[in-house]
Amino acid sequence: RGLRLHFESFVKDIKEGTLKPYQLGLAHSYSRAKVKFNVNRADNMIIQSISLLDKLDKDINTFAMRVREWYSWHFPELVKIVNDNQLFARLVRFIGPKSSLTDEKTAKDKLAGLEEITTDPVVARQIMDAARSSMGMDLSELDMQNIEHFAARVVSMGDFRKNLQEYLSKRMHDVAPNLSSLIGDIV
Repeated sequence: RGLRLHFESFVKDIKEGTLKPYQLGLAHSYSRAKVKFNVNRADNMIIQSISLLDKLDKDINTFAMRVREWYSWHFPELVKIVNDNQLFARLVRFIGPKSSLTDEKTAKDKLAGLEEITTDPVVARQIMDAARSSMGMDLSELDMQNIEHFAARVVSMGDFRKNLQEYLSKRMHDVAPNLSSLIGDIV
């Protein structure tokens, strides 16, 4: 306290009255940093997670619609059979070219894989039948690779979203269990 009181007399280059603005600026910077970077605030990560979930939902929806649009040039009947975007992207990755579903050598394995992905043998059979009578155009190998890579990206973003949702549920239950039970995880 004494140093602060007599600082102007110790340092000759500082004129009287110029130290106050510097002290005020330092105090504001210090306070701002303490408020902004408070490691004990548990809600910072919850706020960021909710914001990221909102952004992910929009991006996943946009990308999934693009995959649906691109792949429907090749296999338009699949769009009418499968409504869920994540399921559609998983099916695109699994099916690849629709000719793989009509090939007698791989048809049995593909049917089993479709049943596993869709968890519905009726839907799997509908997809197989639609592939046999599909009106879609053939795609080049490069186009198919790009569609499959994009579908893989949609699937990985969906998986990340699912993990983030689980993290958010756990954090909300730990930090604000009453609030999360009343209104849910996404506030």
